[in-house]
Amino acid sequence: MRKLFWAFGLLLLLAACGQREEAVEGNLILTNYAPEAISNITVEYGGETLSSEAAISDTQLCSFTLPEEDGLTYTVSFETAEGETVRESFTDSFAEETAVYLRADRAEGFWQLEHDQAS
Repeated sequence: MRKLFWAFGLLLLLAACGQREEAVEGNLILTNYAPEAISNITVEYGGETLSSEAAISDTQLCSFTLPEEDGLTYTVSFETAEGETVRESFTDSFAEETAVYLRADRAEGFWQLEHDQAS
């Protein structure tokens, strides 16, 4: 069942920020596993800011391209439909052709933003 779930997730990589017609490009991929939408997704690193206003929900994803750098510290944030801002900082290595996967989810009424497993 888990392999089927990930196979489905890989099919979703054909989407970019909620649009299923475009291929996902980038090395930071955020998937929203909650049925509730999130929007205004922002990634901040080294004085730079990347953002997407598109709303995503129900296993839709959004991707960003961060510089190929080891030990890059960055902060991801998004807004919920209730107006709450969820923010979390991470440090990851973005080597050539390496993608980092993050997940947003809501469990027991609380939003979570954490690393996601690719397989």
